[in-house]
Amino acid sequence: MIPSRSGVLAISTLDRAHMEPESIAPHVLIFPLPAQGHVNSMLNLAQLLSLAGLNITFLNTDHNHNRLVLHTNILHRFACFPGFQFKTIPDGLPADHPRAGDHFMELFDSLKLVTKPIFREMLCSGQLNSATGQSVTCIIADGILSFPVDVGNEIGIPVILFRTISACSFWVYYCIQDMIEAGELPIRETFVSNFLLMRSVVITLENEDMDCFIRSVPGMENFLRIRDLPSFCQASNLTNPNLQYVKNMTRQSPRAHALILNTFEDLEGLVLSYIRTKCPKTYTIGPLHAILKSKLESKMTLLQSRSPNSLFEVDKSCMVWLDAQPLKSIIYVSFGSITVMTKEELMEFWYGLVNSKKRFLWAIRHDLVTQKDGEGQIPLELIEGTKD
Repeated sequence: MIPSRSGVLAISTLDRAHMEPESIAPHVLIFPLPAQGHVNSMLNLAQLLSLAGLNITFLNTDHNHNRLVLHTNILHRFACFPGFQFKTIPDGLPADHPRAGDHFMELFDSLKLVTKPIFREMLCSGQLNSATGQSVTCIIADGILSFPVDVGNEIGIPVILFRTISACSFWVYYCIQDMIEAGELPIRETFVSNFLLMRSVVITLENEDMDCFIRSVPGMENFLRIRDLPSFCQASNLTNPNLQYVKNMTRQSPRAHALILNTFEDLEGLVLSYIRTKCPKTYTIGPLHAILKSKLESKMTLLQSRSPNSLFEVDKSCMVWLDAQPLKSIIYVSFGSITVMTKEELMEFWYGLVNSKKRFLWAIRHDLVTQKDGEGQIPLELIEGTKD
C-alpha cells in the first residue's frame, strides 16, 4: 500500500481485474518522459512501489539510461529489489541531438513516430515482461505523453498517468482551452514585445496588467494572475507549439485509468476537488522525496536516499563552501535540464542575484548558455564578480 487521497492507495487500484486473491504481486511498468526532473520523480515513485513489494520495470530511453549508469550508482541501488529491472527503448534521435532548448519539442515528435510502435511491440512480444516472465499488469506513464494511453487502451492494460507538476499547474494546463474560449488567451498583442525568455516569445506588460486575474480557471479566480502563467501561456499566438502540446496532452488525462500527482491534500485540496470532476481517480502521493526518505529511514537504509538520480555528472566541489554558510542563507538557482539562454539573459539574472546581496548557489549546465564562435560558456566577468 502507498499514500493516497484517503491516506492509502491499495494495490487493487492497479486494477483488481488483473489479479486473483493471493496471487503474486502486480508487475508495474513505469515510463517517464526522458527529462531529468521527470526521470528523478518517477524513480522515487518506483523505489516506493518496490519497497511496497510490487514488481517494477522501469523503461528509460537508451540515451538517458546510459547517462544514469555513467553518473550514478543506480544499478547497485535497485539491485536490492528482486522484482525490479531496467529496460530501455530508443527515442529515435541521434546520439548528438541536444534534447534541450529549441530542439526539445523534436523529442516529442520522435517519441510519437519512432518510440510508440516499438513500445507496442515490446509489450505485445513479452520483451517488457518481468524477470520471472510475468506480463505487465499496469502502466504508470508520464502524463505529458499520450501514446502509452493509446497503446494500453488498445491491448487492454490499464494506464495510470503521473504528472510531475503541482496540482495547481495541472489544473491551469487543463483549463487552457477554457481561457482561450473566455478570451483570456492569447494575451493581448498590444502588449507584446520582442523580449525573449527561455527562447520563447513572452509578454511584457505594465505591472497593473501583469496582476490582472485570470477568471476562467475554477477555484483559482481570486489569486491566479497573468504573471503566474508559464511563458508558453503568455505567447501572443495560439499556434505556439508548446501551448498547443501541453493543452492537448493535459486534456487527454481523463482517458487514463487514474492520475497520480506528486502533492498532498492539505496543500492543494481545493484545486484537487476540481481536478477530480474531470479525473475522479486522482491520487495524491507526495511529496515523494519526503515519503521515500521516511520509508528508507524506517528500514535503516538512509544512505540510499542520498544517492542522486542525475543524468549529469554531479559536481560536489561546492559542498565545503556550502557547509560553511549560515543556516538558510543560500539562494539556490537552477533552470533544469532543458532550458537554454543567451549570454545576455544569463548576465541579467546574474546581476539580479548579485544585487540581492545574498549568497547564492547556481547550477549552470555546460550547455545552458548558447554561445557564439569564440565565446565561452560562463563569462569571465561572472566568475570574477562572484568570488566573494
